[in-house]
Amino acid sequence: MEKHEKAPGRQLETDNKSHEKFIKNLNNLLENNQLAEALPILHTLADQSPDDPQLRVTAGLVALSLDKQDEARRSFELALKADPKNIDALYNSALLAMSRGMTDRAIELFEKIASVNPEDADVYNDLAVIWINKSNIDKVKECFSRAIELNPNYTQARKNAMEFATEHKQQEWGRKLLDQNRALPGLSEETVMDIESWENKITPEYSDNPTVTIRSGKAVLSDRITAKKIAIFANHKAFVIDIIKRLEDDHNQITEYSADSGQSMSELLSSVDLAWFEWCDNLVIEASRLSKTCPIICRLHSYEAFTELPSQVNWKNVDHLIFVNKSVMELVGETIAGIVPKTVIHNGVDLDRFTIPENKTYGKKIASVGYINYKKNPALLLYCFKKIYEYDPEFTFHIAGLHQDPRIKLYFDNFLEESPLPIEFCGWVKDMPEWYKDKDYVISTSLFESFHYSIAEGMASGLMPLIHNWYGAKHLYPEEHLFTDPDACLELVKEFEINDSSKQAQINRKFISNRYNLDDKFSQISRLMNKVVCADSRKIVSV
Repeated sequence: MEKHEKAPGRQLETDNKSHEKFIKNLNNLLENNQLAEALPILHTLADQSPDDPQLRVTAGLVALSLDKQDEARRSFELALKADPKNIDALYNSALLAMSRGMTDRAIELFEKIASVNPEDADVYNDLAVIWINKSNIDKVKECFSRAIELNPNYTQARKNAMEFATEHKQQEWGRKLLDQNRALPGLSEETVMDIESWENKITPEYSDNPTVTIRSGKAVLSDRITAKKIAIFANHKAFVIDIIKRLEDDHNQITEYSADSGQSMSELLSSVDLAWFEWCDNLVIEASRLSKTCPIICRLHSYEAFTELPSQVNWKNVDHLIFVNKSVMELVGETIAGIVPKTVIHNGVDLDRFTIPENKTYGKKIASVGYINYKKNPALLLYCFKKIYEYDPEFTFHIAGLHQDPRIKLYFDNFLEESPLPIEFCGWVKDMPEWYKDKDYVISTSLFESFHYSIAEGMASGLMPLIHNWYGAKHLYPEEHLFTDPDACLELVKEFEINDSSKQAQINRKFISNRYNLDDKFSQISRLMNKVVCADSRKIVSV
């Protein structure tokens, strides 16, 4: 009996020593980054202590470092079984779900974190990013607002929110969020400067409330448009300004509307002869769900084609859908096949603004225009210029645009440190016709574009185009100006060098004039407006 009672004690002593040795061995492996050897030991320890979630979390993190995602996921799930509120397990499980494209699961997990720790601003920033991918604009705004409310000095959340506002035509909301941020207590000097910087970038086109601006045009000059009252719905007006100016010359009244919601939209729709929706966004979604009171035209650009927005429109209440190019129509076509009449009307270039300077001489300046983000394929952009520079170091590169992603800026900085190149970052340029005057080539390496104004405007200004062959590029620009890789890009440069640049510039400008003259595009738009208005059951009678 005595031996029996002592035996467990001796055994326990042996186990304690073994356990300590086990832990020491594990720590040595982890300190020396011998993760593959450490992982099975971690699993063994976790199995021996199933109620300790942190062992499971540690095992999951080590598995992630070894790129064993399934093993990591199981470890995090076991940790949550032991402690459903374990923040580390919830957070890493959410990140894993995001990496696998399981956005609904990621949202569920992040919302659990928010319920456990409602003061965690990081969680709301992460949720907002996921909701962007889900195209739920209201949720995006709600989460970014909450993140900044919890942490007024949260630079990354503010940056993400402003980039979202710019990319998704929500400038009015973006400025409102900046105003709210500025009013919060505890702002650092850096935050105040950052807010001011964003206020300069987010153009103050819109007021805080839904706006209706009545613009009186000149006396009717022609009978091209049969409608007398037209409402323009646009949360971002950059691409519709020229149309508005031309409509004013032929109408007594143009009404511009911009808002984050559909407040007072119904009243406006019932008072006009025609409604034009610039962008297939939340405004046309809202309008399409109201009782139909006037003919509606929607113009879809490109970003909408990669979201769920088109599928949310009640297309039975839309009279016509305009695409800005054939490839975008192909992308969206199946979503709304046969529901609404469709037409492709390309964007137009103002040939009075963009001209070839008199006595233009040609050198070796390459231009790139636009935000520097993943869509512009920045790595290819750098490698193309590097290839050209290695061929002839007299070439220089000039970028009109701003960085939108810190990772891409880091890539640029590191690339240029390793491979110094003569690149001038010009920031945001207001007078593009003037900026183009001393440039010789214009390059696009984009992953996808619906038009890419910089190419068309550059060609109209006498620049030689170097165009990456993105999906649909052949529908827009001459195939002889397209390239697929840096070697082919260099070959285009060499071809331009042996040609008569002045003659080629005139050929390029004529191509733009024949296909993308702004006056011609407005004529197409006006004819379509007439057709839609006349076909409507409320046929308009001119007065």
